Amino acid sequence: MTRWERELEEMASELGDKLTPEAVVDRARSANSALHSMFDWDDADAAEKYRLLQARGLIRRVVVHLEPHKPNEPPVRAYLNVDRGSREYVAVSVVQSSPQATQAVIAHLLTDLRSVQARLLRYADALDASDELRASINKFLARNERKKRAG
Repeated sequence: MTRWERELEEMASELGDKLTPEAVVDRARSANSALHSMFDWDDADAAEKYRLLQARGLIRRVVVHLEPHKPNEPPVRAYLNVDRGSREYVAVSVVQSSPQATQAVIAHLLTDLRSVQARLLRYADALDASDELRASINKFLARNERKKRAG
């Protein structure tokens, strides 16, 4: 366990086994804190990074209906994060017409799915809820299969 992880653990213990981002930043302000080096204290640099984070959020919030004649179909993101040597957001219509971009998006989604699955199973085991989780996953998959056959 690193020094900053130990410090977070100590903080959580002091705060009743919980943490808040505000408390962590307050503790990290001290140059003596192991957390201090984990933050960008240059306000101009941090502000620019925050603006980039906000811009990513704005881009991800734009949605479109791929099939406008099917109003019950859920919308999808209008711009997809595609790795073309560097990360960029590409219009979903462009991704649809590019097999290479489509494969990159699918590979990214499958990586996300595997990560979520592993995380679900770790927590299910840790919380002694693995049977309940597996039943929920099977129910979800069966419902989606029925929708696919009906649609």
